[in-house]
Amino acid sequence: MSGATTVKGGRILVVDDEPMLRDTLAQVLSEEGYVVDTATDGSEALERVHSARPDVILLDLMMPGMNGRQFLQTVKDDPEYSAIPVLIMTAVHGLEVNLAGSEVVEKPFQVEDLLNKVALAVYRARDADRVVALPPAPAEPPPEPSGDRGVILIVEQDRQRLQQLDVHLSGRGYTVVSMTRALGQLSRLARALRPRAILLELTSEGVADVVRELRTEHIPILVYTRGNAPSPAVPDVLDHASDADLVSFIDRQSKIAL
Repeated sequence: MSGATTVKGGRILVVDDEPMLRDTLAQVLSEEGYVVDTATDGSEALERVHSARPDVILLDLMMPGMNGRQFLQTVKDDPEYSAIPVLIMTAVHGLEVNLAGSEVVEKPFQVEDLLNKVALAVYRARDADRVVALPPAPAEPPPEPSGDRGVILIVEQDRQRLQQLDVHLSGRGYTVVSMTRALGQLSRLARALRPRAILLELTSEGVADVVRELRTEHIPILVYTRGNAPSPAVPDVLDHASDADLVSFIDRQSKIAL
């Protein structure tokens, strides 16, 4: 789907009694590389949580039987599951939910914006798991593990090349957050994730705006082309870039950050 954000390996639980919305969200999320479970009410959602812990829950509040509020309170009262991020989908404007790890998403929502929120929530959930799992600090700090080299944001409209880059970088220990065009939420996402580097393919929509908005954030940004491209709207464009060029740029930024 155009403009989608992907973090590989996340499990999402979609809880909604509206079949069309539930099935549509499940399809969209599956196409973006997530494992998706669904539930029609709070009771079924609790069964899903206990059988396979999700990284993120998408939750509708207005449901028959155990409604969304009751389900949410039950989850947050259980120490084993209380840290799971929850995105609450509601048509009630201005709704506030004062429970840690919960965020309100008002309907109707833009799918691209929702996917950005899901990607950020999955990353935060993984980050929290790593913090909990850390052993006591040894006398001498160990080297940084190869599987945790930081986040890389990529905007590339060619899905095949995007997947190739994802494979290269994931294999080198980076967490890849990718999309096929530079959405309005990208700058905010970058400020939240503080990635090691951002790769922007020049012809992708919105690239110039992202460069302008992030120029003072001290995040390394590489704008590149795969071949012939129109006159660049941003300076310092790497022309005819190969995957090896892009990986090399990221590795250099990773070494500088250490």
